[in-house]
Amino acid sequence: MGNCKIDLQSLIICLSKLKKTSIKAQAKMLKPYNLSTRHAGYIMALSEGSGMTMKALSDTLCVDPANTTRVIAALTEMGYVANDCRKEGCRKFNVFLTDKGKSIAEKMKKDVVVSGVEIMNPLTDEEKKTFVTLLFKMSQDKDED
Repeated sequence: MGNCKIDLQSLIICLSKLKKTSIKAQAKMLKPYNLSTRHAGYIMALSEGSGMTMKALSDTLCVDPANTTRVIAALTEMGYVANDCRKEGCRKFNVFLTDKGKSIAEKMKKDVVVSGVEIMNPLTDEEKKTFVTLLFKMSQDKDED
Protein backbone atom coordinates (compact mmCIF):
# COMPACT_ATOMS: atom_id res chain seq x y z
CA MET A 1 0.00 0.00 0.00
CA GLY A 2 3.07 2.17 0.04
CA ASN A 3 3.32 5.92 0.30
CA CYS A 4 0.26 7.57 1.80
CA LYS A 5 0.59 11.27 2.55
CA ILE A 6 -1.44 12.70 5.41
CA ASP A 7 -4.16 14.87 3.91
CA LEU A 8 -7.84 14.21 3.28
CA GLN A 9 -7.47 13.23 -0.37
CA SER A 10 -4.60 10.88 0.39
CA LEU A 11 -6.50 9.44 3.35
CA ILE A 12 -9.43 8.61 1.07
CA ILE A 13 -7.07 6.95 -1.41
CA CYS A 14 -5.36 4.94 1.34
CA LEU A 15 -8.72 3.82 2.77
CA SER A 16 -9.79 2.78 -0.71
CA LYS A 17 -6.61 0.70 -1.09
CA LEU A 18 -7.14 -0.85 2.33
CA LYS A 19 -10.74 -1.71 1.43
CA LYS A 20 -9.61 -3.29 -1.83
CA THR A 21 -6.96 -5.35 -0.02
CA SER A 22 -9.51 -6.44 2.60
CA ILE A 23 -12.14 -7.41 0.02
CA LYS A 24 -9.58 -9.39 -1.98
CA ALA A 25 -8.53 -11.31 1.15
CA GLN A 26 -12.16 -11.84 2.14
CA ALA A 27 -13.10 -13.15 -1.33
CA LYS A 28 -10.23 -15.64 -1.18
CA MET A 29 -11.30 -16.73 2.31
CA LEU A 30 -14.96 -17.20 1.26
CA LYS A 31 -14.34 -19.09 -1.98
CA PRO A 32 -14.22 -22.57 -0.35
CA TYR A 33 -17.70 -21.95 1.11
CA ASN A 34 -19.18 -20.83 -2.22
CA LEU A 35 -19.95 -17.43 -0.68
CA SER A 36 -19.23 -13.93 -1.93
CA THR A 37 -18.13 -10.87 0.01
CA ARG A 38 -21.69 -9.55 -0.03
CA HIS A 39 -22.80 -12.62 1.97
CA ALA A 40 -20.12 -12.29 4.65
CA GLY A 41 -21.45 -9.24 6.47
CA TYR A 42 -24.89 -10.79 6.80
CA ILE A 43 -23.53 -14.05 8.17
CA MET A 44 -21.28 -12.24 10.62
CA ALA A 45 -24.09 -9.91 11.79
CA LEU A 46 -26.45 -12.84 12.31
CA SER A 47 -23.78 -14.81 14.17
CA GLU A 48 -23.90 -12.30 17.03
CA GLY A 49 -27.38 -13.16 18.25
CA SER A 50 -30.48 -15.28 18.04
CA GLY A 51 -32.05 -13.53 15.07
CA MET A 52 -32.85 -10.13 13.62
CA THR A 53 -35.62 -8.55 11.63
CA MET A 54 -34.79 -7.67 8.05
CA LYS A 55 -34.98 -3.98 8.96
CA ALA A 56 -32.61 -4.38 11.90
CA LEU A 57 -30.21 -6.33 9.71
CA SER A 58 -30.31 -3.63 7.01
CA ASP A 59 -29.76 -0.93 9.64
CA THR A 60 -26.89 -2.83 11.26
CA LEU A 61 -25.10 -3.25 7.94
CA CYS A 62 -26.08 0.20 6.59
CA VAL A 63 -27.49 -1.32 3.40
CA ASP A 64 -30.65 -0.94 1.37
CA PRO A 65 -33.50 -3.22 2.54
CA ALA A 66 -33.95 -4.53 -1.02
CA ASN A 67 -30.34 -5.72 -0.98
CA THR A 68 -30.95 -7.44 2.35
CA THR A 69 -33.99 -9.21 0.90
CA ARG A 70 -31.94 -10.51 -2.06
CA VAL A 71 -28.97 -11.65 0.02
CA ILE A 72 -31.12 -13.32 2.68
CA ALA A 73 -33.08 -15.14 -0.05
CA ALA A 74 -29.81 -16.45 -1.50
CA LEU A 75 -28.46 -17.47 1.92
CA THR A 76 -31.76 -19.20 2.71
CA GLU A 77 -31.59 -21.12 -0.56
CA MET A 78 -28.02 -22.21 0.31
CA GLY A 79 -29.21 -23.41 3.72
CA TYR A 80 -27.26 -20.89 5.83
CA VAL A 81 -30.26 -18.82 7.00
CA ALA A 82 -33.86 -19.52 8.04
CA ASN A 83 -36.68 -17.43 9.47
CA ASP A 84 -39.33 -17.80 12.14
CA CYS A 85 -42.29 -16.88 9.92
CA ARG A 86 -45.16 -19.18 10.91
CA LYS A 87 -47.69 -18.39 8.20
CA GLU A 88 -47.65 -17.63 4.48
CA GLY A 89 -46.98 -13.98 3.67
CA CYS A 90 -46.09 -12.82 7.17
CA ARG A 91 -44.50 -9.39 7.08
CA LYS A 92 -42.45 -9.24 10.28
CA PHE A 93 -40.16 -12.09 11.21
CA ASN A 94 -36.65 -12.77 12.43
CA VAL A 95 -33.96 -14.33 10.30
CA PHE A 96 -31.26 -16.42 11.94
CA LEU A 97 -28.40 -18.72 11.06
CA THR A 98 -29.10 -22.42 10.68
CA ASP A 99 -26.64 -24.93 12.15
CA LYS A 100 -24.90 -24.92 8.76
CA GLY A 101 -24.75 -21.10 8.90
CA LYS A 102 -23.38 -21.12 12.45
CA SER A 103 -20.68 -23.58 11.42
CA ILE A 104 -19.63 -21.38 8.49
CA ALA A 105 -19.71 -18.27 10.72
CA GLU A 106 -17.29 -19.90 13.18
CA LYS A 107 -14.93 -20.88 10.35
CA MET A 108 -15.18 -17.37 8.90
CA LYS A 109 -14.33 -15.79 12.27
CA LYS A 110 -11.16 -17.87 12.48
CA ASP A 111 -10.24 -17.00 8.89
CA VAL A 112 -10.90 -13.30 9.55
CA VAL A 113 -8.38 -13.36 12.39
CA VAL A 114 -5.72 -14.79 10.08
CA SER A 115 -6.59 -12.34 7.31
CA GLY A 116 -6.63 -9.40 9.74
CA VAL A 117 -3.21 -10.36 11.05
CA GLU A 118 -1.82 -10.31 7.51
CA ILE A 119 -3.33 -6.90 6.68
CA MET A 120 -2.22 -5.33 9.96
CA ASN A 121 1.19 -6.99 9.98
CA PRO A 122 3.14 -3.78 9.24
CA LEU A 123 1.78 -2.16 12.44
CA THR A 124 3.10 -2.46 15.97
CA ASP A 125 0.74 -3.82 18.63
CA GLU A 126 0.13 -0.29 19.92
CA GLU A 127 -0.57 1.00 16.39
CA LYS A 128 -3.03 -1.85 15.80
CA LYS A 129 -4.90 -1.02 18.99
CA THR A 130 -4.98 2.69 18.12
CA PHE A 131 -6.04 2.00 14.51
CA VAL A 132 -8.95 -0.23 15.54
CA THR A 133 -10.05 2.22 18.25
CA LEU A 134 -10.01 5.11 15.77
CA LEU A 135 -11.90 3.15 13.11
CA PHE A 136 -14.64 2.27 15.58
CA LYS A 137 -14.82 5.86 16.75
CA MET A 138 -15.01 7.19 13.19
CA SER A 139 -17.66 4.67 12.13
CA GLN A 140 -20.10 5.42 14.95
CA ASP A 141 -23.40 6.95 13.86
CA LYS A 142 -23.57 10.64 14.54
CA ASP A 143 -26.83 12.22 15.67
CA GLU A 144 -27.91 14.62 12.95
CA ASP A 145 -29.75 17.74 14.07
